[in-house]
Amino acid sequence: MPDLLDDGENEWGAVIGRALSFMCLHVADLRDKELAVQAAFLQGLGLTRREAAKMLGTSEDSLRVLQYLAKRVKGSKAKGGKSSGKKKKKRS
Repeated sequence: MPDLLDDGENEWGAVIGRALSFMCLHVADLRDKELAVQAAFLQGLGLTRREAAKMLGTSEDSLRVLQYLAKRVKGSKAKGGKSSGKKKKKRS
């Protein structure tokens, strides 16, 4: 039996953790969702953005921008969207 304090054991722990994270993503039926949603889920499980990006086949910077845009869209929908500054006249 290998020594539990061996450095190779730590590498296998990371591999097993990433594999379990990917299986959780699949079981949660998020594989068909947007990358920002999948990345948020993986980061919620404890992966870094870099690790999530590798698993999803994209770059860390791309994922950061996608998450920023998703948060921005979500925020604008909650506030009722952007206004052009003009008020609509009420018809009587």
